[in-house]
Amino acid sequence: QGKGKYPKQVFFIIGNEFCERFSFYGMRTVLILYARNFLSFDDDTSTSIFHAFTMLAYFFPLVGGILADSYWGKYKTIAYLSIVYVIGHVMKTIAAIPFIPGNTTHIVLSMIGLLLIAMGTGGIKPCVSSFGGDQFKLHQTVYLSQFFSMFYFAINSGALISKFITPMFRADLDCYPGHVGPKYDECYAVAFGVPGFLMLLAVGFFFAGTKYYNRVPLQSNVFWKLCKCVYSALRNKWKRRGQKGEEHWHWVDYADESIGIRWIAWMLWGVRVVFKWEFNWKKSEAQGSRWTLQALQLDGTWGSFYMKPDQMDVVNPLLIISLIPLFEVTLYPLLRHYKINFSPIRKMTVGLLLAGLSFVFAAALQFAIDAGKTPLPSNNQFSVRVINLSPCDVNLTSSKPLTFVSVDQNDQLSFDYTGCNGNYVTIQTNATSGNVIDVFISGDDASDVVVVSGHIGCAYKVPTSKPENGKSSVTFITPYDVKDLHVNVSDHDVTIKANERSKPVQVQSGRNCQGWCHGECTSPINQAKLIFRTILPMGSFDPSLIRSVPGSKQVVRRFALIDMNPNNINIAWMLPQYFVITVGEVFLSITGLEFSYTQAPPSMKSVMTRWLLTVSMGSVIVLVIAKSKMIARQAHEFLFFAALIGVATIIFALLAR
Repeated sequence: QGKGKYPKQVFFIIGNEFCERFSFYGMRTVLILYARNFLSFDDDTSTSIFHAFTMLAYFFPLVGGILADSYWGKYKTIAYLSIVYVIGHVMKTIAAIPFIPGNTTHIVLSMIGLLLIAMGTGGIKPCVSSFGGDQFKLHQTVYLSQFFSMFYFAINSGALISKFITPMFRADLDCYPGHVGPKYDECYAVAFGVPGFLMLLAVGFFFAGTKYYNRVPLQSNVFWKLCKCVYSALRNKWKRRGQKGEEHWHWVDYADESIGIRWIAWMLWGVRVVFKWEFNWKKSEAQGSRWTLQALQLDGTWGSFYMKPDQMDVVNPLLIISLIPLFEVTLYPLLRHYKINFSPIRKMTVGLLLAGLSFVFAAALQFAIDAGKTPLPSNNQFSVRVINLSPCDVNLTSSKPLTFVSVDQNDQLSFDYTGCNGNYVTIQTNATSGNVIDVFISGDDASDVVVVSGHIGCAYKVPTSKPENGKSSVTFITPYDVKDLHVNVSDHDVTIKANERSKPVQVQSGRNCQGWCHGECTSPINQAKLIFRTILPMGSFDPSLIRSVPGSKQVVRRFALIDMNPNNINIAWMLPQYFVITVGEVFLSITGLEFSYTQAPPSMKSVMTRWLLTVSMGSVIVLVIAKSKMIARQAHEFLFFAALIGVATIIFALLAR
C-alpha cells in the first residue's frame, strides 16, 4: 500500500508548516502578557483579547476552506492569505515599539495586526494539511499516514521551540537601555518580530515547491451546494410538518434527491460527532490564557534556571513530540497484542475524559495557591501595622475589635510600655480605603520611647500585584524625619522622604543584595553604610525599614517587613495537569486530522476541516465567562470547565454508539 515514488514536494509543505506554527505560537505565547503589561489591560480584558483572537483565528478556517474548495483552489488560497499573514505580523511588531506615542495608537495597530494574523492563519489552516494530502496517490495510504504524523510533528516542533525562546526575547533582552517605564521593561517588538520573520520564511518554503506541486482542479462550487442542501432540507421539513407519512431519522434526509446534493447531506450528518467532540475538546483552549496567569502566581525557579510563566506552555509540545512515537512503538502495539480494541471513537472519549481531569488538577493547584495569598483589606477597609523597634514590650489596646479597620470607624489605638520610660500615647486611625498605616515605636534606650509616626499619617496603598519574571520588589520607609535619604540597591538609586514609601525596586530573586545610604536627617543617620545582604523570595513585596543601629552614627540597619507573601509553590506542580491534557490531545488530534482528510469527499477536503471552527466556539465560552465575571474564583472556573467537558464526554459517547 505504500508503493510508488514518495512525493518529495511534501517536505516544502512540512517546512512551511514548521515555520508558520513557530510564527503563530511564538506570537500567541506572549500575547496575553503583552496585553496586560504593555497595553495596560487587566487580567480579564487580557484574557478576552487572547480568546477573541483565538476565536477569529479558528473561525476563518471555514472561510479559507470555502475559498479553497469553491473559488481559488488550495494553492492560491495559501499563497494569498500567507501574504496577509505577513502584513499582520509587520503591523503587530510596529505596534510593540514603545517609542510610538499614545497608548491608543498601540492598541489600534495591535488590533488591526491581530485581525490580519487571524485571517491569514485561519484561512490557510484547513488548506495546508489537505494540500499535502493531495500530493499522494490513492494507493499510497501508508505514505499518507506517515505524512500526517510528520506534519503533526512539525506543528509541535515549531510550537515547542517558539514557546521556549520567544519569552526569552520578551524578558531577557535589554532593547531600550536608558529608558524607564512599563513599555520599556520588556522587549515585545523582538518577541513579535522574530515570529514575523519566521512567517516570511514559511512563505519562501511554500513558493519554493511551486513547480513540483500536484494541484487538484476544482470540481464544483461546494459552498453553494452546501447552502442549497441545507435550504432544501429545512424547506421540505417545514412543508411536511404535521403531515402523516414517512418520518425521516435526521433532518438532512428531507433534502431533495437532486444529483450532487444528497451525498453532501450524508457528509454533514456523518461528521456531526467530530464537530461535537472538537467543540467540547477545545474548551481546553482556556489553558493558553488562564494557565499562563496561574503560572504567574508560582515560583518558577528550578535550581539555577528560572522558568518564565509564558514558557511553561512549552511542556505541551515537548510532551507531544515525545508521546507520539512512544505510543506508536509501545502502547498501541501492546493493546493490539492483547486484542484490546482502542478504536478512534474510544481514543476520542478517553481524550475528552483526560482533558476534563486536567482542569480538576488545575483547580486543586489553584486552591493551594489561594490558601497562601496575603489577606488584603476590602474596598471599605484599611489596615494598621505596628512595628516595635524599641527595647521593651508594647501593649496595644483598641476602642474596637481589630482585624481590618472600617474606614468609617475612626478607631483609636492606645499604647503603653512595659519596662521602659515613656508616655502613654493614643493615636487616631484614619485612612482611605485599601491603605496601610504603619505605626513605628522606636527608642535607643529605656529613657527614650516614643511613637514616631502614625499620628502624622504614614499611610500607603496596599500592593495588589506581585513582581513577575522571577523578581521581588523592595521599597524603603524610615521612621526618621529625614529631608532626603538616598539608597542604592543593585544599581538602582532610591530616594526616601519622611513618612513616605519609596518607589519599588525590582531585584532578581535568590540573589544577594547590598545597598548604601546617605542623606540629610534630623536623626543620627549621616553617610552611613546600610547592612543589606539578603536573599529575597520570588514574588514577595518586601518593604524595608531603615533605622540607625544603637550606638553607631555610621551604620544603619534594614528590617524586612512583608506586604505580600512570596510565591511558595513551585511551578513544577503544573506538570501533572499539562501531562494529562497532552495525553488527551495525542489521542484526539492526530485521529481528527487524518479522519478529516480520509473521510471527506474529493471536492471537500478543505471544508471538511470545519471542525477547526469549534475552537472558535470554545474561545467564545472562555471569553464570555472572563468578561461576565460570573465565576469569582479562578479555581471554581477551572472546575466549571471540567464539568462542561465531562458533560460533553457523556454526550459524545452516546452519539458515537
